[in-house]
Amino acid sequence: MKKILILLLLCLMPGLCGCGSLYGQRRELEQLRLMESMGLDAAPGGLMLSLSAAPAEEEEAFCCSGSGASLSQAMEQLQSRTGEELFCGHLQNILVGERYAQSAPEALLSAVCRSSDLRLDQPVFLVLDGTAREALESGAIASLRLLSPDREQAGSLSTAGGILRDLDRQGSSLIRALRLQPSAREGDAGPALGPAGYGVLGKEGLLATLSPEEAMAAELLTDTLSPCPLVLRDGQGRTVTLELQEGDCAVRPLFDREEGLTGLSLTIRVRATVLEIAGFSSVAREDYRQELTALLERNLTDRVQQLLQRSRDLETDFLGLGRKLELASPWRCRGLGESLGKKLPALNLRLSVRGELLHSNDIS
Repeated sequence: MKKILILLLLCLMPGLCGCGSLYGQRRELEQLRLMESMGLDAAPGGLMLSLSAAPAEEEEAFCCSGSGASLSQAMEQLQSRTGEELFCGHLQNILVGERYAQSAPEALLSAVCRSSDLRLDQPVFLVLDGTAREALESGAIASLRLLSPDREQAGSLSTAGGILRDLDRQGSSLIRALRLQPSAREGDAGPALGPAGYGVLGKEGLLATLSPEEAMAAELLTDTLSPCPLVLRDGQGRTVTLELQEGDCAVRPLFDREEGLTGLSLTIRVRATVLEIAGFSSVAREDYRQELTALLERNLTDRVQQLLQRSRDLETDFLGLGRKLELASPWRCRGLGESLGKKLPALNLRLSVRGELLHSNDIS
């Protein structure tokens, strides 16, 4: 028995010493170039892949680009051109150029999700009026850290996995949009990336873009609203700035006597606070609070109705209303997550927006 144990130990010795073991095959951190951002653009015969890394101590920011017929081929070209091992396991975001987004990027996002180095919850942004490569090479990517989606608030909205899920379930998805613009920081001559609403992405490519004003309505309807300002004008002509704090949307199906779907009932609840009133006026008076609440409800009703009309015109449910119907009435609305888009133009939409002022921040 002792001889057998000795033989087993001798066989295990090479592994314990690290020869041929997983530890012996590991990649040293010093040998890797840790990439922070990835850019994807259209190129003849395939795509242009760009990678950038934040500047390390006593080093400048690093950015490189390579093309190929596929993501893997472009990455291989980059590795050979730079002579370094580019590690993408800690990417913070992926930027997609507008021209590339117009050419059905679903297959590419699938490749991203299958990659062992990339994550399903990888934030994805659309770059309007420019390319992802320009955004990375300009150094504007540094400003993106402040714009990354709050994953607890937004869930999987505008992530690689979330976009693929929506394309499969409802045929379209929202993708957060950015635009290169001059930096607002004094003395900083470089450009910055600023929010530019959303893109509507379908399986065949980019279908439409939503302005920042429309983005507020989209976030209300998808339960992803983050605190944001809303400027109104009261009955006396004074400018009033509210801050929308939170909101949610409930969707209920409407049926006729033959159990056919005839419409949707949408109820939006939104809570806001008063930030500023031109000339200052106390909002402690109940009648003035009611006036502001009515203005809030009217403004958001108009915004949401216009966005719902965009969805009907495109005949695609990029807002995910069909999925909400399935959850509200699983038996009657089974399968509407995939087919609601084509039905939207013929459906009656009933919309109700209910606002609430939480507090006025008045000093009493």
